Amino acid sequence: MRAIALSLLAMGVLAAADEAAASALSVAPIRVELNAATRTAVLTVRNQEDSPVVVQARPAAWSQREGEDQLADTHDLLVTPPIFTVPPRGQQVLRIALLREPDAARELDYRLVLTEVPQAAAPETTGLRVALRITLPVFVAAQKRADADLAWSHRFLTDGTLQVAAQNHGGAHIQILDFDVESAGRAVQGLHTETPHYLLPGTLAQWQLRAAAGLARDTPLVIKGHSDAGDFTVTSSPGAPK
Repeated sequence: MRAIALSLLAMGVLAAADEAAASALSVAPIRVELNAATRTAVLTVRNQEDSPVVVQARPAAWSQREGEDQLADTHDLLVTPPIFTVPPRGQQVLRIALLREPDAARELDYRLVLTEVPQAAAPETTGLRVALRITLPVFVAAQKRADADLAWSHRFLTDGTLQVAAQNHGGAHIQILDFDVESAGRAVQGLHTETPHYLLPGTLAQWQLRAAAGLARDTPLVIKGHSDAGDFTVTSSPGAPK
């Protein structure tokens, strides 16, 4: 589990003074991994500002539909404390616990949602202040070993853009970090993406790359990239995802 601090900034614009007011939190680790043997985890929320920040924490069931994340209320996880105040330049320990049994064959996927509770603005302040919201992935491993199993395909859109798709037929997630597309053993200039994307079990992800003139439309392509499971080299078949 990586213990990399995640810093996110929410800005609020003060229209009258043309200034920006900000609140910033950092959270470590940036994702939680639970299983039948490890049913609890601890996170640390740090306040980088000189004023206190009130935060509400709630767990959510995480699914994906047509490439978009969907969050729903869940009672599978318990987060304590559910609401807390992080002191100026201080920190708060947050605990998350699994309340159900892991699935026998498929990973369970959730997100921990941390939302700043806006405080009353000073009387002289005008304008809109945007509250901070952070979501962290929480993965519950299946009781039996489960891995991601991706089927890669590609097709050309009417404007010539190359659309690359990956269908996860496995029982666990994978996060694609970046990849390059190769044809006939050589990299194709410009066919590179650095847009990280999680694929949960049973889901589909698609990337649209720039117009790819000169590529054969009916031959396989080679995709080389990086994921949270390691480096990969795969062959993409022409046609729609299967």
